[in-house]
Amino acid sequence: MENVKTKTGTGVGSSVKGRKVQKPTINDVAEHAHASISSVSRVVHNHLGINPALRSRIEHAIKDLNYNPIPRKRRLKRSYRVIFFILTNRDLDITFHAKVLQAVEEECTRRGDLVLFRTFRYAPETSTEQLELSLNNIISPNGEKTVADGAVFTGGTSPNFLRVLERIQTPFVVLGNNYSGSDLTGDAVFLDLHRGGYDATKYLIDLGHKKILFIGEIGHNWFNEIYTGYLKALSAYRLEPFTQTKSLSDSLYSNGYLSVVMALEQQSEMTAILAADDEMALGALQALNERSLAVPRQVSIIGFNDDDYAAFTVPPLTTVKIDPHALGRELISLLYRKSNDAPRKPVSVKLPTVLVKRGSCRPLSAI
Repeated sequence: MENVKTKTGTGVGSSVKGRKVQKPTINDVAEHAHASISSVSRVVHNHLGINPALRSRIEHAIKDLNYNPIPRKRRLKRSYRVIFFILTNRDLDITFHAKVLQAVEEECTRRGDLVLFRTFRYAPETSTEQLELSLNNIISPNGEKTVADGAVFTGGTSPNFLRVLERIQTPFVVLGNNYSGSDLTGDAVFLDLHRGGYDATKYLIDLGHKKILFIGEIGHNWFNEIYTGYLKALSAYRLEPFTQTKSLSDSLYSNGYLSVVMALEQQSEMTAILAADDEMALGALQALNERSLAVPRQVSIIGFNDDDYAAFTVPPLTTVKIDPHALGRELISLLYRKSNDAPRKPVSVKLPTVLVKRGSCRPLSAI
C-alpha cells in the first residue's frame, strides 16, 4: 500500500501528494451535527438564544472537523442586530400590518438595529421539510451575508411554521391572534379581541337592543375571538344570537353589505349590528342606507379596529379601537427580552381594546 504523506496531518490544510484536501464547509458542520446551517452560523457568531445542547453538538462538530470559519479579522464586525419582520399569508396593503411594521422599525432604529421585511406564503398542511425558511442568506446593506438575530411574525401562522422556527433556533415572537393552532408554545402578544367583542355587545344591550346582528367569518381566528365575546355578552343577558358568520365575499366591504342584505331578508326586527371590522361596518351602512334604514335612528352599528376614516363617516362610526403601534412596540420589546435572556418559558402579553363611542349608536327607546 502506498504511504500517504501530509504536511500538517489529516486536518484542515492537509495535502495528498501535493494536492490540497478541501477544507470542511459550514454545510459539512451542519450535517455532522445534525443541525441547520443557520444554527451553525449562529454558534460561530456567538449569537444568544441557542439551545445549550444544540450549541454543544455544533461546537463538537466544529472541533471534530477542524472547521475554521472566516477569521475574525476578515469578518466585517457589526454592532447592530438584524431583525426580520415577516408577514405570513397576508399582504402589506392591509393598513394594520403596515402600522405594526412602522412601530417595529421605529423602535429598532432607536436602538441602532436593522429591520428586514419579507413576505412568506404557505399552506397549514405543508410539511416542515418543505417549509424550511432560510434566514442566513439575506444580504445586509454593508454587503455581508448575515443571519437573523430575531424575527417578528404578524400574519397567519400555523403550527407547522413554528416547528420550523424552533428547529433553526431563531428567536421569534408572533401576533397570537393570528395563530391557528390550539397550543402556542412560543412568545406572543395578543390583542384582547374577546373583551372587545364583549364590551361592544354589552354597550348595545345597555342601549336596549336585543336583536343584534354579528358579521364576521369565524373561520378566521381574529373574527372568532370577537364572536366569542359577542356570545358571552348575549348569554349573560339571555339573548339569542343572530349571525352571519360565513364570508359572502373576499372583500370585507362587500361581505358587510351582502350580510346585511341577507339578514334583513331573514329578520326584520334587527335593531343593531356588530361588524368585526370597520370595512364590514361601512358595507353594512351602505346596505342600510339603500333600504332607507337610518343609522342610528332605526339601526345602531358598531365596527372594529378604529381605522383612520371611522371618525369621518356619516354618522361617525362607533368602533372598538385596537392600537397597532402599541402592538408593534410590544412585539419588538418582547423579542429583545427573549434574545437577551437565558432560556425560559414562553411569555404571552395581552393588550387591551377600547370602545370608542360615536354617533352610529342610539338607545332603542329613542328610536
